[in-house]
Amino acid sequence: MLNNYLVTALRAFRRQKQHVLLNLFGLSIGLAAAILVALFVNFERSFDQFQPQHENTYRVSQYFYPIAATAPVSSPLLEKFTGNISDITAVFTLTILNGLTDDQVTIKGEYVKLEDMYSATPNLLDFIDIQVLDGSLQAGLTQPDRLIVTQTEALRLFGRTDVVGDTLQRQEGHWTIAAVIADLPDNSHFAFRSLAQMTPEMLSKLSLSSNNSYNYLRLREGADRALVANKLTEMLNEMAYESQEVVKVTLQPLAQIHLTSHTRFELKEGGSESTVLICIGLSILLIVIVSVNFINMSIAQASQRAKEVGVRKALGASKTQLVSQFLTESILLSTIAAVIACAIVELSLPWFNTLVGRELSLNYASSFSGFIAAITVLVGLVAGLYPALFISSFSAKRVLSGDLQRGKTAIWVRKSLLVLQSALSISLIISSITLYQQLDLLNTLPLGYEKQHKMLISGLDRDELFFVNNSALLSEIKRIPGVNSVSAIDNDLTEVIRSSIRFTWDGSSEEGEVIPFVGAGFDIVETHGFNLIAGRDFSADFAADWFQKHEDGSSSASILITRQLAKLAGFSNPQDAVGQTFGFNQADKGKVVGVIEDLKVGSVKDASLPVIVICGMSYQNEARLVINFEPLQYAAVKAEAETILQRQMNKAISEVELLANNYDEIYQPERQVTQVVMIFSMLAILLTCVGILGLASFSALRRSKEVAIRKVLGDTVFGLVNLLAKEFLLLVLLSAVVAFPVTYWLVDDWLNNFNERVSQSILAYGLAVTLVTVITWLTVASIAYKVASARPSLKLRYE
Repeated sequence: MLNNYLVTALRAFRRQKQHVLLNLFGLSIGLAAAILVALFVNFERSFDQFQPQHENTYRVSQYFYPIAATAPVSSPLLEKFTGNISDITAVFTLTILNGLTDDQVTIKGEYVKLEDMYSATPNLLDFIDIQVLDGSLQAGLTQPDRLIVTQTEALRLFGRTDVVGDTLQRQEGHWTIAAVIADLPDNSHFAFRSLAQMTPEMLSKLSLSSNNSYNYLRLREGADRALVANKLTEMLNEMAYESQEVVKVTLQPLAQIHLTSHTRFELKEGGSESTVLICIGLSILLIVIVSVNFINMSIAQASQRAKEVGVRKALGASKTQLVSQFLTESILLSTIAAVIACAIVELSLPWFNTLVGRELSLNYASSFSGFIAAITVLVGLVAGLYPALFISSFSAKRVLSGDLQRGKTAIWVRKSLLVLQSALSISLIISSITLYQQLDLLNTLPLGYEKQHKMLISGLDRDELFFVNNSALLSEIKRIPGVNSVSAIDNDLTEVIRSSIRFTWDGSSEEGEVIPFVGAGFDIVETHGFNLIAGRDFSADFAADWFQKHEDGSSSASILITRQLAKLAGFSNPQDAVGQTFGFNQADKGKVVGVIEDLKVGSVKDASLPVIVICGMSYQNEARLVINFEPLQYAAVKAEAETILQRQMNKAISEVELLANNYDEIYQPERQVTQVVMIFSMLAILLTCVGILGLASFSALRRSKEVAIRKVLGDTVFGLVNLLAKEFLLLVLLSAVVAFPVTYWLVDDWLNNFNERVSQSILAYGLAVTLVTVITWLTVASIAYKVASARPSLKLRYE
């Protein structure tokens, strides 16, 4: 029976070549998109699913009220204070060692930095699935001066992987390689290249308020995560911050970190849950569109299968057999389309990997092949079921007597589905335009600083740039051809400000206000491009500008404040704030020498805060050089600056960034979403056109005699084209009525995530409708013109 169904299906395909080719084109595009998205989603949702007891493991994250920012870091001493929380059964700590220990080694006379260097508590294997290739993991985690390296790091440092027992020379002593481990899998948020012990000497320098570690908690089965987080919040505020409300703790499920945590303090760049959900939604929409095309064209072509159905019923075929026959045809067509789709996927994977920033591949020997088979059969069944029921329901008597009417239900279904297709296309076009406008706004917002032609050299010792006041180093860099100015700073303004102090001023409360502050060097306004609205820049001509301690134990420094802080302090005129004194750290004083425009720190999704810039003071372990260079001089300036720093500081320089690139990275998820929506919009329009082309072809053929009669009676070709297109254009206008309110609500909900956002433009809605209308008219006209241009005698000679 199945063999008979297949033979009959192939014969039907041969008779209806246009119908088959249009459906194959649409189904293969839709299935290819679905397969690509499924590969991406499967990879994104697999992160850390293989880690031991991942379902009961959580990372500690803190929201810092003074700087209005979230960071997944906490103190390496946290474990000592969790003993009274019974729901916590184990704590694993991963601590950033860069800045705490000597991460510079000498290889063949050259300085090399140990990148991504961390310490880990001995229970590492209880939390992370790691393959030890050689050596002793426990020795590396519990003995001083021992180092564990990944396979890739071993190759970078030694050029080989059998390095257990080898040593690396450092400034004071050496590192001995204790173990080599396999590289961490791509689908894990963990990212480190080397591990070492956290020595007691390092711990003695830290406190409960030192936030430079990633703490992971193992909770007992059934524990209340929110309750544990509340207990940690109370404990930290009481013991680390003198009973002040400074932080709020949340616990992030291990397997959800990759998609839900998007701070600049992640171990590596994460994914975007919104991108994943949008990709899933858009791929489903494409499958819906191609299924609608199949249903519409199958119903439209039903009259050509009517006599076949009548004869089969007259010969004794049951409705079940006829439905099985037509479902076999649709599943066979879907299967052929799936084969073509897999070929499209293989060709487009390199481009798609670039788009999503992943290394995906299609493995036909994996369980993913089952997904392809399932989606293929599902599409075949969903797309073919209604046409199969519709065609098999024809009455044999009426069909064979020539009395065949299509019925109002079929017409209503066809028109409704066409409205749905057009509405989806209009919605996607509006979304693409609005997303693009929002991204353009983000790139043109006033930030309070200039981001172009600013080089950041990170990972430098704070003491050498701040407390030593290394003017000789900065002067030498400033003499590099192409350098306009150079200064020091302890924060990247595209991230978050990591330090805050309680400041007081005349008229403030006795407690004052906790204000985020940035440590900076001389000429920071000129170098970073701050918008100075009153006063002056920090300058070496004013020795008192630099932070200095006095004999009575107090300290002083010059400060810059933002316009927002000037208003908070009661100065409506920024000039009035210049010369005022702000108190901090009880006895320390900061004299306002300038007022700058408000700084937009991090993403525009974050709230804007008042900021203070202090000359020569920093609480950070590391600092940065910011270099203002001439356009087209980046490579030369970078090479010369690295040479000078290596000579002056005796260390490798590896963290050189462009401020503009760092700013662009903030909105990479939004940019990715925009690109995805635009691509799917084009595919949706293309597939909608394929469906309209098939329906227009059938409609023109069905009305060919009417067209011939109208032409004989004097109607023009253009008039006849518009006559045939009118039905489709009215449906497009109806689809706009359906699409507008839903699109407005969805797009507005997305825009509400931003503090700075565009307003939805009526032009975007008008452009979307116009574009779909024009494309629809051109598609129908291409078929209608051919029919309207034919000689009437060819259609009427038998009448």
